[in-house]
Amino acid sequence: MTVKNQIKSLTAMCESPGWDTVNKVMKEEIVDLALMMARTKEMSAQEVDFNRGAIFAAEQMLNLPSRLILKLEGEIAFVAAPSRQGRTEGE
Repeated sequence: MTVKNQIKSLTAMCESPGWDTVNKVMKEEIVDLALMMARTKEMSAQEVDFNRGAIFAAEQMLNLPSRLILKLEGEIAFVAAPSRQGRTEGE
């Protein structure tokens, strides 16, 4: 699969109703977990760290398609850009 096809596939996935559903559910889960942390009076440091890690991982998962698209677009721009090494022998 070419880089451009990968970008098209990721864009299509982001615009799909399925991704919209996943996005909504994950955001609700993040809010629920944050509220649970705020309402729990006593929580060990390990529990806090675990919950913070879970929130961070969920956010990263939600941002993954857009981050991959940006990475792939950067690869295309890098390949298309002229060399920045200086002049070649023919110049």
